[in-house]
Order: sequence, then C-alpha cells, then structure tokens
Amino acid sequence: MVGTGDIDVLEKKVYKLLEEVGVTVENDELMDICLKKGCSEGTDHRVRIPRGVINEMVQFQKKSQDSFEGDHELIYTCGPDWTHHLKWTGQTEAFRKRYEREFLMQAFDCGPTTYYDYRQSRIVPVDEVIFDEMMKFAEATPEIGYIGCWYRQDLSPMIERLYSLVHGLKLTTKLDGIEAIYPEVIKYLKEASVIYYDDPDSSAFLAGSECMTMPLKLEKRSAFDILERKKCGVHRYHVASMPTLGVSTPVTLAGAVVMAAAEILGGTALCWCVDPEADISGRMICLIADMRNGNSTTFNPLYTQYNNAVRQLFLMKWGGHCMVEVFFSPTARKPGLQAVFENYNGTNCRKCWEGDPCIPYAGMGTLNNGGLGSPAQFILDMEIRKAEYRGMREITVDEETLNWEGIVEVTEENGNFLGSEHTVRHLGDMWNSPLFLSVDPSSGVWDGSEDAILSECDRMWRENLDKWEPPAQDKDKMKALDALVFRAKRELDVD
Repeated sequence: MVGTGDIDVLEKKVYKLLEEVGVTVENDELMDICLKKGCSEGTDHRVRIPRGVINEMVQFQKKSQDSFEGDHELIYTCGPDWTHHLKWTGQTEAFRKRYEREFLMQAFDCGPTTYYDYRQSRIVPVDEVIFDEMMKFAEATPEIGYIGCWYRQDLSPMIERLYSLVHGLKLTTKLDGIEAIYPEVIKYLKEASVIYYDDPDSSAFLAGSECMTMPLKLEKRSAFDILERKKCGVHRYHVASMPTLGVSTPVTLAGAVVMAAAEILGGTALCWCVDPEADISGRMICLIADMRNGNSTTFNPLYTQYNNAVRQLFLMKWGGHCMVEVFFSPTARKPGLQAVFENYNGTNCRKCWEGDPCIPYAGMGTLNNGGLGSPAQFILDMEIRKAEYRGMREITVDEETLNWEGIVEVTEENGNFLGSEHTVRHLGDMWNSPLFLSVDPSSGVWDGSEDAILSECDRMWRENLDKWEPPAQDKDKMKALDALVFRAKRELDVD
C-alpha cells in the first residue's frame, strides 16, 4: 500500500503534527490528566503529545498485537460489530468452528436510522413497527447470526438506546452491542450487561467509539465518554476517525493519511493517559468527496487505499490495534444493482490489497453510507454471500464422494448418473438459490429483471418474518432489565 521508505516519512509527519500542533481537547478534566501524564498545553485548548508518551502506549499495545490481529480477521466474515460482540463475550473460537459447517452473517451493520420501504419506494424514519419487524426478521432468519440495533426516531434520544436494547431482546437473541450516544447512558448499559450475562465484569452491551472530529479535535461528547467509561469500570476505548477526502483532509492521499493517522494515534494516546492498562483500539472509516455533486461517498477506489494505508502505519509502527472493515456501506439510496456493484467493488479492492481471495462480499443490507436499512437489499446480499460460501468450501474426497464403483458401472454400461441411488442421496448437496433462477424469461414465469429479483427479495424477507416466534429469554433477567429502564427514565428525567 505504502513503500517502506514512505512509511517512515509519514510516521515522522504524524509525530510532528501531534508534538507541535496537538489535539484540541474540549474537556478540562481530561486535559489535566494528559498534562500530568507528560503532555504539554498548546494554543486554544490543544494538548501536544510528545513521542515519549506515544512510545509508552505503543509498547503496551505491542503486547497484544498478535491477539488483536487474530480477532481482526473475523471482520472479513462478521463485520466490526459482530466481531466485537464475539470477542467481548468469549465466543470467537466457537464461532469459527460453527462457521466451518454453517453459513452465518451479520445484518444491517451497527443499525440504520431510516428504512427503505420497497413497496412504496420511499425512505421513512425507524419507528416501533419497523424496529419490531427487523428484530423479528432477524430472529426468524437462520442465516442471520447478529443484527445491529436499529435507531428508533419515535423515542426520546436520551433513553432510546437502552430502551431499544431491552425491547429488542424480547424479540431476538441475536442483538448486542449498543452505542451509548449520550455518555450518561454508559452506566445503564454496563448494568444491563451485568444482568444479562451474569458477569459483574461484563460490559458487552456497550459498543461505540470515541469519534474524532477533523481537524484533530476530541469534542465534548467523546471526551465525556472516555471519562465516563473509566468511572463506570468499562476499560475499553475505541477511537474512530471518519474523514472525507477533499473536505476535512487534503485531496491527495499522502497528506490525508497523515491527518487521519494522527487523529487515531492522538485519540488512543489520550485514552491511554486516562486508563493506561485498558483495551484501546482505533478504527478508520473514510468517505470521499464526489466533486460532481458534493456528496460524501465510499463509492471510490481511493476508499480502500486510504483506510488501509492508515492501518498499515499502525501495523508497522504503533503496535497495530487499528480496525478497518472490508467495506463500510454503499452510497446508493435504493436496493439493487448499484448497491451490489459498490459492495463488490469495495470487496474486490480489499481482496487485492490483502492478497486474500476468500474475503466475502461485504453487503449486509445497508445503504446510504450505513444510515438506511433495506431488508430487500439484505436478502439480495445474503444470497450472494451464500453462493460465495458454497464456492469457498474445499472438495471432500472420500469413498462416498468419489463413488468409484458407480463411475465404473455407468461407464461400462454407457449410461448416465441421473437416476442412480448415489445421485438421489446427494441431490440435496447441490447449491440452488431460491432467488436467482435459471428459468427462460420467455416462459412468462420469471423475467429475470432487477425488478423481478427485488420483488422476490421483498417477498422472501416477509415470508421469514411470518415465521417469527418469541425467543426463550430468562424471565427474571428480563424483569430486571425492565426495572433498569424504568429507573433510567426516572433518573434521566425522560418519558
């Protein structure tokens, strides 16, 4: 991605930016902690971070670099949120073994705020009805192993995350990992984790990140989030940078990589100053300015180069711990061919730079840079991934699959294999999609168009939804979670 000599040049510029310019920290308490740890105060509330402080953090990070990278490989299959959930609940190895024999995938990334109504061809905000349908759809679809918690727009924002989590658990066992949004909610998500997992140290329900703001700013909400995590005993910090190339960074990659790497490295160093023995990681998610219309998009080959160049710096220089997903989300605002192309383009770019032909197609039902969810698009993405999964399995060679006696018998008789007992036994082993048919369009049964495929996707997800049954959840735990929501509403003074 970046040559070794050029990596050294970029590294020096990142250090120079952090040492001489620094990170704006919009919280006096956090700023004081960093100054006591060896940082210095710059102009306009900036914290200058010396190389010595960064090197101390890097030495700590290197101790767990191999372990982090082992978990990071799951992102190719699971996406970031499910990967985090598996790691935080100790299920990574169990998942790997299960995936060897059974196809599973995540649905809808970290959870959309809007829903694409395919039948009405319109985008609508997520409300209780849509939220419930998506959770039930996930529970009733065996191929879904995990679903993001969609963001409801009909609740008070302060209580929405906690309420949606608890309500969602009554509809599906496949839900986990919630962004607090408001740091005041962190303690309740921590308590919900303890209740649900019977583990006083669990904070599995608290996902999300400390988001840096370009250029080099840790704003009030993220600074408060860091301090509140430490206060609540959640020793885990995930620092994300989401720049837009050509808008919040230089339009050329070299300068843009320096800025984004400095943001993540500076943000993780600030977290380390607050909580030196914690689980600290970064995440790079870039967007690209489309100069034709001003939109921010992932629909550009530079997306993969930008993200992975930042990750390369962390791998080579700063102890790793920088997460980059295969592909964030299509920019397309409607399900269909453009979304599929964007997912495929992003996946193929990642395959190229990783040198790994087995990285799965990245689609999981999201559109519009992750903010829009479409179950019709999810079915389309799922069928593509299921086909890939079957195509990546090794060929089994044993007495039954080789069928040597059958080969000899049919060959000697100049016959065929269609009516043999061996064929009948293994007909179910052959892959067939219920979506992509081989019917002649002129028959009038199936026209094979994009509209026909999407209409069938819409029918398929609704058919699954009709099969939903309430999950078996521990009644005492759910009662305790309901009580937690009631108390949180009272303490936060929300309806």
